[in-house]
Amino acid sequence: MIIVTLRMTVRPDKRHDFMESIRGMLGPTRIERGCISYCLYEDIENNNTFTLVEEWETRDDLEKHVRTDNYRRLLELMDLLSEPYELRFSTVSQTAEMEPLLQLVHKKRRERTE
Repeated sequence: MIIVTLRMTVRPDKRHDFMESIRGMLGPTRIERGCISYCLYEDIENNNTFTLVEEWETRDDLEKHVRTDNYRRLLELMDLLSEPYELRFSTVSQTAEMEPLLQLVHKKRRERTE
């Protein structure tokens, strides 16, 4: 799995334009082949800062996405930023369920109450 994290701070006077454009990109990108997740998050300390988190099944899926019109639209939005963006790519080779961790937490809680 490939995880892409893009942090952007938008100029306050362009926030509305940014939001309108990116809202139109979320749905179509989410149905692209290989897209696991495509979510935009707003920073609670600065409502002009956003983080776009993308999860793709394979590098090939991500590379196909980069060639889409939606991705070109995303690049155009960089003109609305007030500071340089931060872009990170992460490769996940293995994921696991949280059940063992949850069991440990519950066990520790029971031990404290006994």
